[in-house]
Amino acid sequence: MEISNYLEKIRYGRKLTQEDFVEGVVSLRQYQRYRSGECEITYEKIDQFAYKLGIPTKRLMNEFEREYNDQYRMVNQFYSAVVNKDFKVVSELGEKLEKEILFSEDCRIYYHHGIIMHHYYTSKITKKEAQEQSAKLVNYPLIMKQAFFTDVEILILSFMLSITEKEERNKILKKLTEIFDSGNSIMSGENDMIYALILMRLAQTHGSNKNFPKVIQLCDLAIQYGISYRQFYLMEYFFYYKALAHFSLQDYDKYEESLFRCYSCLHMEGNKKKIEKFTKLIEDDFHIVYNTFIMRYLKKEIM
Repeated sequence: MEISNYLEKIRYGRKLTQEDFVEGVVSLRQYQRYRSGECEITYEKIDQFAYKLGIPTKRLMNEFEREYNDQYRMVNQFYSAVVNKDFKVVSELGEKLEKEILFSEDCRIYYHHGIIMHHYYTSKITKKEAQEQSAKLVNYPLIMKQAFFTDVEILILSFMLSITEKEERNKILKKLTEIFDSGNSIMSGENDMIYALILMRLAQTHGSNKNFPKVIQLCDLAIQYGISYRQFYLMEYFFYYKALAHFSLQDYDKYEESLFRCYSCLHMEGNKKKIEKFTKLIEDDFHIVYNTFIMRYLKKEIM
């Protein structure tokens, strides 16, 4: 399906009609089957289509792989901008993506969900509408019967944790927690951002349910993953959630250590707005002056 959609993009750019493009290769109906994923296109047919486009097959396949990766990267940046409510970037990337023929169904679902979230965050749709549209995108609740999921499906389900009623939320939370507890690598893809975002949403929801040991477990999993793969996306959140959980469990030594590590992550990145945001959060939550706390903590560790 992906390569067929890429061929369609090149066909359109070459100003060939679909009828002329498929003539002598396959029927128009068969071409539509390739594009919808009903059946798999053979290398022989790709070779014939490449000839029609006037592009060597090897070069066509290399360009497809490059554009496929570029598209996914752009959708990933778009989704991340939505999550961070960076609406300027959302607008810029959205304009580009609207003109793209997205090759992958998974990529299209990822992009579409980013649009749903953006509309929800900007009050263009209600919480109920966001829930219904997200559910439809992943065929919820039937998806809950699956044994295997893509990372994008799990990402959308994790978003639904924040917009569903308690009963449904707990069903989704139970399912997603089981996936991570099983230890089986059943998520496709290698998107570090998606993995971290799912774990953050799970930790957040377990925290709301006051399941603090599970919050710590999930945060440790995310932190270990980030350290192993040198990927530090959302790391400050995981140390912040750990601090909240340890404080609630009255484990004050680990609470202090987590707050210090959160501070280190924030200042290593050096994002002024993020530092201000977390400083306010932490000072409101723990009734401390964050900088003073850090100085005292360092003094205690040195002594």
